[in-house]
Amino acid sequence: MITRGSIFLLMLCVSAQAGGHPLRHISLDSTQHGDRSSNVQMLIAQGNIQQAEQQIVDSLALARADKDDESVALGVHALGHLSLLKNLYPLALTQFQNSLDYFKSANNPLAIADLYTDIGRTYRVMGLYQSALGYFNLAKEIYHQQNRNDGIALQQLEIGISLRQLGQFESALSQLERALPLLRESNDNAASALALMNIARVYSDVGKNDEALLYLKDAEQLIRTLSMSLLNAELGYHLGKVYAKEGDFEPALRYLNSSIDGFSNLGALCDQSKATTSVGDILIARKQYAEGRQLLLDELDHATANNCTTLLTDIHLALANAYLPDNQEKSNEHIELGLQQAIDREELFTQSQFEAVRVDMYVQQQDFQSAFSALRRQRQLESDSLDQRRSLALLYLQSQIDVERQAQALTLLSKNQAIELARAEQQQLRTKMLYGSLLASLLFVFLFWSRVNQKQRSSLLKREVKRRTQELEIKNAELESAYQALERASLLDPLTGLYNRQYLNNQLPQEIHRAQQNYLVNKPVGADAANADLVCFLLDIDNFKHINDTYGHLAGDRILVQLSRLLRSVFRPSDMLIRWGGEEFLAVCRNTSRLEAVSLATRLHQSLHQELFSLSDNTRLNITCSIGFCVLPLYPEEPERLEWSDYFAIVDDCLYAAKSSGKDCWIGLLGEKSQSQHQSHSPSPIEVKYDLPPTRIQTSLNHLSAVNWNCSE
Repeated sequence: MITRGSIFLLMLCVSAQAGGHPLRHISLDSTQHGDRSSNVQMLIAQGNIQQAEQQIVDSLALARADKDDESVALGVHALGHLSLLKNLYPLALTQFQNSLDYFKSANNPLAIADLYTDIGRTYRVMGLYQSALGYFNLAKEIYHQQNRNDGIALQQLEIGISLRQLGQFESALSQLERALPLLRESNDNAASALALMNIARVYSDVGKNDEALLYLKDAEQLIRTLSMSLLNAELGYHLGKVYAKEGDFEPALRYLNSSIDGFSNLGALCDQSKATTSVGDILIARKQYAEGRQLLLDELDHATANNCTTLLTDIHLALANAYLPDNQEKSNEHIELGLQQAIDREELFTQSQFEAVRVDMYVQQQDFQSAFSALRRQRQLESDSLDQRRSLALLYLQSQIDVERQAQALTLLSKNQAIELARAEQQQLRTKMLYGSLLASLLFVFLFWSRVNQKQRSSLLKREVKRRTQELEIKNAELESAYQALERASLLDPLTGLYNRQYLNNQLPQEIHRAQQNYLVNKPVGADAANADLVCFLLDIDNFKHINDTYGHLAGDRILVQLSRLLRSVFRPSDMLIRWGGEEFLAVCRNTSRLEAVSLATRLHQSLHQELFSLSDNTRLNITCSIGFCVLPLYPEEPERLEWSDYFAIVDDCLYAAKSSGKDCWIGLLGEKSQSQHQSHSPSPIEVKYDLPPTRIQTSLNHLSAVNWNCSE
């Protein structure tokens, strides 16, 4: 069963730590309404949706009157959540998109990630799982860039829920179990409880109800520390489902009825219907067919009226099972309706459940050929949902059920024949004994043949499943290889073949940390300091726009490619060469002495002068570049004085100083001056801007006075 409106309300309460939820910020800048946003959060947690909506509308009106665009966007975002709870999906998407447009223009990455998450949840409840996963991954990437582990954990939780609904149980369990420790680390009890409940759902889906109960009990311990009626209702629903699967109907009904009351008080109509549907399943399991069917039909009407998209499929599945014993035409009608919905949403595991009901229907009709075909479809769907162990178990169980049903049918036929023979015994004893013996022999032969044939079919199915499993393992290996190749390609610039910024963001922090720790712990001097430094060079092609305008962008691309080859020849294979963007390139020399920085800059400068760049078959051109560089750490006595952002800003200022000083030159910072030079030192503009001590500055220009520092504080 798929959680609908409650997921949105729960996430409204538990995602506030990941970047700040819109309800936290409504009217926070107004002393007049400073307490209103916290009151809204409390109303949401307690399930007082109508009062919360009224307070949001009031705050939104005040924000519009004050022309506070940010607060208006936050208020519209909050209303989108409440629209989801009311199953108004198109309205919710419109509200989220309007809010997203504002925060994109304001360049607020955490608010953008929050809205991506909400749009993904909306698509998931509409059954558009692939679109939902795309938005969750976009949000996850932003949280990675912002180093927000709490936000990453929430996206893993969302992805795990979506994968479980697609029947990909192993992948879902992996995502959920990775999210749980991060959520616990951030002391987010509500999100941790939600993760535990969804892990329990996965275990329950694959038939491990004992493990599911253990996780639900852990969730119950966390929920006791919270004042969230919706979490209590959700927990009651999950406990009721697990007890029902175990056949323990009394506690199952008790938990489900408590859940129905909780959802009803909250106004969560779809969730109320899903819990009521589970009660209908229990009535059918207890053979109370009339009462169970009527309850399910009523909930089908409610789900349709309330736009509970995915719940409709679950109700069709329950009705298909409910009508199976005595009205197979009705059962098949609900199979067709629910199966089409599952196909539209690509829910492979749900499709296999409908095919399983169809197998039972054909067996009752003694149409074994159709039953076998349906069974094969069911097996294929389970294989495609990457749940091989459960697939094998279901196939084996189905074959055993077929044998048992045939045996029961033959036993019943034998009993009926025995009754008829007993009635005719007085009239024709010899004829009865003769026919009885003949019939018994035929029955024995038929039973023997049936069992042998069934054994052969089971063996054939097992061999076919083994072959398909091997094929799937090969495909999975190929997919993993392709994924690794794609991951490598994502770190390279497609034009030059150099690394891109993403690679630099992955590798540079640990290199900077290594260089800083080397000076903090080992304090190298003399020969020991030969390979202790990093040197960063930022290079920009002079007058590149003029080249593009004169010779065309294709000629410009050729120059970029040839320049990347030149950089590879100047620097070592162990150095990181990055295309920073456009005509800018970044070189990071690892395990290098700061004493080599000037010689490296000179060699790069001279190599550029000596290189003749080919623009076409007959056109050659010399180009020049401006270079800025800096050694890391800049001050060995204080290796942690500057962060990477400061270093890059310094290198960038050196580059633009070279540009402003006539181009075709290099300028760089090499470290702190000696104590004897401090007395006569006059601070340069770059030292003033970054509050630096007296620093050694080198340039290819004739004198430092020729440097035009185009920087301001």
